[in-house]
Amino acid sequence: MSRNSGPNVFQRGVMALILLSLLRREDMYGYQLVQEIERCSGGQLKTQEGSLYPVLYRLQEQGLISDRKVLVGKRTRVYYHLEPAGEDRLDEMAQEFESMMTGVLAIIREEVPSCNKKNGKSTDMSEPSPVICPALENKKSSY
Repeated sequence: MSRNSGPNVFQRGVMALILLSLLRREDMYGYQLVQEIERCSGGQLKTQEGSLYPVLYRLQEQGLISDRKVLVGKRTRVYYHLEPAGEDRLDEMAQEFESMMTGVLAIIREEVPSCNKKNGKSTDMSEPSPVICPALENKKSSY
């Protein structure tokens, strides 16, 4: 698959999380959301207005956000609003994202999360442990 084949499921999920987070602050219109994404990420995240609309429409279909049209000059501006169901889903998504990123970072940094003493399996991924993965450590020493 080509690298420029469009946003994948992960990217769309992250964009939904970002949009819901921004709309928690205040109602915003499309171009304003684009500007805020870039500003709030310190320029690390840049998107185009057209790529937001499929995500915004999906969030509307799910009842997580609503819109209202406002006449500004001769143009109609569509403001998006976070609904109570969107607030709840945002909280769930943020927790899921943080857990997933903790796991991803543990793998990238070759860290193992703290282990549960009862069964020796990892149960707490809220904070990565500074312990290096023993399997990886053994692999490194065999070179």
